Amino acid sequence: MSSAREQAVYHWITGLRVRRLWRRVGTGDYRAAVAIAAPDVLFRFAGDTPLSVQARGREAFEAWFRDLFARLPGLRLTLRDVVVRGWPWNTTVVVRLDAAATLADGTAYRNEAVQWVRLRWGRMVSDEVLEDTQRLADALRRQAAATGPHS
Repeated sequence: MSSAREQAVYHWITGLRVRRLWRRVGTGDYRAAVAIAAPDVLFRFAGDTPLSVQARGREAFEAWFRDLFARLPGLRLTLRDVVVRGWPWNTTVVVRLDAAATLADGTAYRNEAVQWVRLRWGRMVSDEVLEDTQRLADALRRQAAATGPHS
């Protein structure tokens, strides 16, 4: 098998694994993502919202997911596209996502995000998420107004 063919097969397999992972995470099973994170994973959710963070470590990564689903119960995350580059020792995965939820006041929340992930030998070493933070901030304000402040 040629080097280019080996890389294409690796990209296809990795893309398939990412799609399977997002099917689980998209329905709230965030522990699937935590399970592939390196112990010292660097996680960044960009912006200036109550969910924005730059954190290191699997525990902080899991805590962020718990907070996300507590603030937006019923949130659905749907994978739109995935691109894989690199080799197993240094892989970049870029994902486009749609986010959707019905807020406590009955209004719909819709957003889109891009995720930039670095993998080393199948372990997520960094994860950066860019979302329309204005839409997210508005939704979180509406949610807090309908349910009370998040503790």
